[in-house]
Amino acid sequence: MSGAELLEFISCFKEEYPKQSEQAFIVFCYKYERDLLQKAEIYCSKFGYSETVALMVAQCTFARVWKYPTFNIKKAKSKNMDAAIHLWLYPILYTQIVLLGKQDTCAEPTEEEDLSVISSVDELISHTVGDDLEKTKDLKARLSVIESALSGLSEKHKIIWLTYKAYEQRGKNIPRSVSHKLQEQLDLTQNSIRSYKMQANQHINDYLSRI
Repeated sequence: MSGAELLEFISCFKEEYPKQSEQAFIVFCYKYERDLLQKAEIYCSKFGYSETVALMVAQCTFARVWKYPTFNIKKAKSKNMDAAIHLWLYPILYTQIVLLGKQDTCAEPTEEEDLSVISSVDELISHTVGDDLEKTKDLKARLSVIESALSGLSEKHKIIWLTYKAYEQRGKNIPRSVSHKLQEQLDLTQNSIRSYKMQANQHINDYLSRI
């Protein structure tokens, strides 16, 4: 099967014949991986990225193709089908590199990785311990004082403080996707968010010191 036929098979039969579609996809990747990796290395070198990053970006491109095998022969930019598929793949590859620069990964978030902004203590508890009722009860009791302290803050202060508590790890920033969501949802710049976070920390520390 040609590359175009493989893509058409994947597009039409992925749901009905998943195993056969996966096999067709493996063949497609084998046909075009060398050329795509070479192009990824060229693009990545212009962005100052390593060969390892180029490999990751190529993998992300193929993952995108599997999810959206939208190649259209009628819109092909070359009469040579292999060349036409290359020309279809390259913009997808470039988009993955741009995506890498924006969010530190070119992979689309899975449902588990689709991280949310935290706006209440209950959401923080659920994020931390999941559905474990015993742990939920224990953490709820331990956070009752913090919940009282948060009541003296504005809504934006609370959301920022809770979200950072949910995702921040020692020596690391919160995930960039979460940072972007905070900026969009609260209509704040990243510098403003840092300022709000410092104010919230100071307020809570003062409250704990008083009691």
